[in-house]
Amino acid sequence: MTMINDRIVTARKLGSDMDLVLHGGGNASVKVVEIDHAGREVKTLRVKGSGSDMATINEKGFTGLRMEDLTLAKDIERMSDLEMMDYLRKSMLDPSEPAPSVESFLHAFIPYTFVDHTHSDFILMLTNSSMQDSDIKKILGNVVVVPYIPPGFTLAREILKIMNVMTPDVEGIVLKKHGLFTFGETAEESYGKHIRIVERAKKYISDKLGSIDLETIYDKDSTFSRIIPEIRGILSSKYRKTVFVDTGEQALAISRSREAEVFVESGPATPDMLIRTKYDYLYLKDEKNYPEEIEKFKNKYEKEYSEYVNGFKMHDPYPTIIVMRGYGILTASRTISECRIIRDQFVHSIRVNTAASRLGKQEFITRKEAYDMEYWPLEEAKLKKFVPRKNEGSIALVTGAANGIGLEAMKKLSETGANVVAADLDEKVLNMASEVAEKTKTRTEGYVIDLSNSGQVERMMVYIEQKFGGIDIVFQNAGILKSEYIEEIKLETLMKHLEINSIAPFIISQKAFNIMRRQGTGGNFVFNITKNLTHPGPGMISYGTSKAFSAQLCHYIAKEGGRYGIRSNIINPDKIFRNSRIWDNGVLESRARAKGITEEEYKKGNLLRREVLPEHVANMLLSMIDEDIFGATTDAMVPVDGGIL
Repeated sequence: MTMINDRIVTARKLGSDMDLVLHGGGNASVKVVEIDHAGREVKTLRVKGSGSDMATINEKGFTGLRMEDLTLAKDIERMSDLEMMDYLRKSMLDPSEPAPSVESFLHAFIPYTFVDHTHSDFILMLTNSSMQDSDIKKILGNVVVVPYIPPGFTLAREILKIMNVMTPDVEGIVLKKHGLFTFGETAEESYGKHIRIVERAKKYISDKLGSIDLETIYDKDSTFSRIIPEIRGILSSKYRKTVFVDTGEQALAISRSREAEVFVESGPATPDMLIRTKYDYLYLKDEKNYPEEIEKFKNKYEKEYSEYVNGFKMHDPYPTIIVMRGYGILTASRTISECRIIRDQFVHSIRVNTAASRLGKQEFITRKEAYDMEYWPLEEAKLKKFVPRKNEGSIALVTGAANGIGLEAMKKLSETGANVVAADLDEKVLNMASEVAEKTKTRTEGYVIDLSNSGQVERMMVYIEQKFGGIDIVFQNAGILKSEYIEEIKLETLMKHLEINSIAPFIISQKAFNIMRRQGTGGNFVFNITKNLTHPGPGMISYGTSKAFSAQLCHYIAKEGGRYGIRSNIINPDKIFRNSRIWDNGVLESRARAKGITEEEYKKGNLLRREVLPEHVANMLLSMIDEDIFGATTDAMVPVDGGIL
C-alpha cells in the first residue's frame, strides 16, 4: 500500500504541472505484488488507466495487469493496436477497472519499479526542432533519444531493445515529438530524474532564447464579434457544435502575433493532440470572406483524407481551432470541456513551436503519420461506441431558472447536453447552475437579471452571443403574477406584468431570432404561457393580458421563422405549485378562496385529480425541441394541466 501511495503522490506532482501534462495526458506506473481472487501472490503492473487524470489520480485510477502475461509478450514480434488492447484486457486482474493504457507494455518492459512519462513542453521544444540527437543528449545528460514511433506495441518493442543494452546510469528516455520517460526503484528517484532532465532543458532554452515571447505585429480588431454566430453555424454543418471564444490577454497576444500566422500548417506540439486539434488550424486575417476560408480548409482536409486514410469514416472536416487576427481564439467541439482542452493544447503548441523554430527549424511528424494518428484504430473503436446526448452542442436560455419549472428545465437541458444560460432575479441561480454543471459536466451558467430592465435584457443577449457563440433554444418561462380584479388593479401593477411577461420576452425573442437566422441551423422557441390564455379566470387580468401578448409573439415567430427552420410553440401549464414562487404572497390562498375550495383541492382541481409537477412541463419542453418528435410542428399549443374541469 505504501508503494501505491508513493506512486499517487509523485504522479499528482507531475500531473499538476501543465508544462508537463495536459488534460489527462502523461502516464505513471508502479510494479507491486498483490493477492488475487484466489489468494495467490501476483506480481502486478499498476498503470494509469484510461480516463484517469494524473493531477487528481487516486488508487482506483491505476489499472492492475499481471506482469507474467506482459513479460511473455516480449517474445511476440508484432501485434496490431486492437490485438494489443485485447491482450491487455485479458491480462487485467479486475475486468471492472478502467481500460489499460496503450503504453502498458512499454511500462512493463522497463525493468524498474516506478516509471513516469510526461509530454514536457521544454523537452518538446528541443525534439520538435531540427536539433541533432547528439546535441539533445549534451543538453539533457545521460539519456537515450528515440525517433518518433507511434504509441503501441511497436514502440514498446523498441524500448525493450534499448533496455537490453542500456547501462544503469541512464536517467531517462526521450521520445522525439512525444515526451520523456524516467524510472527508478522508488517514486522519488524516478520523479527526481524527471524534474532534473526537464530543468536542464528549461535552463538551456532560457540561456539560449531568454523568454519565449511572441512577436506582436498586428493591431486589435473587434469586428470579429459580429460574425461569431455565422462561424458557429458553418462549423455546425455536420452536427451542432458549441464554441469557446477566448479573447483574454493570452489569446489576444497570440492572435496579434507573427507566430500564429506562421505556424498554421506546422502541426501541434505532440501527435496525441491530433485526435482533437487536426494538423492545421484556420487563420482569419479579417472578418471578410470567412465562409470561403472555412470552405477552403474543409476542402483541403477532405483531399488529404482521401490521400492518407483508408477504412475509416471521415471525421468532421471543419477546423476545430480558428485564430481571428487581433481578436482571439475560437475553438469548436461538441462540448465546452472539449473546446477548452483544444484551446489549452493550442496555446501550448504555439509556445512549443515558437521555441523550436528559434532553436533551429521547427519540425513535426509527416502528414501521413499525422493522419494515422488522427485515425488511430483504438480511437476509432471508441468513436463507434460514442453516442452524443440528445442536445449536445446546443445553446439554451432559460428564464426564471431558479425555481419550479425553470429549475427543472435547466437541469434536464443540461443533462441532455445543452449549454444553458440560467437567468433569474434570484442570486441563488448562480449556485444552482454551478451545481448542475458539476453534476452533468455541461456548461451551465447562472445569470442574475432583472427582466423589467430592458437594458439588462439586451446586455444578456449580447453576452450569450459573444461568449457562447450563438443560441439554439429559448425557453421563455419567467413570469410575475399578482391577483387583482379589474376595478382595483393599479396601472403600475399592470405595467410591471407587461415589462416582465411581455416586453422582456419580446427583446429576448428579437435578439435570439436574429442570431438563429444568422447561424442558419434553425432553432426553437418555447413559451410557458398558461392555461389562463384559453380559460381566463377572474382576478388575473394583468397576468392574462401580458401572457396573451407573449402568446401572439410566439405565433409571429412561427410565421416568420419557418423559412429559417426556426420553430416556435407554446406550453400551457396550469397550477404548478412545487418550488414555484409565482404563488407566493398569498396568491394560492386567494385563488382557492375565489373558487370556494381548499388549497389542496385547488392544487388537484383537474380531470385527473392529480398535481401537475414542474417535471411534467420540463419533459414537454424536451419533447418540443426534439426533432424526432416535434420536428414537423410549429405554432402549436400543448396543455400540461391534468385536464380542465
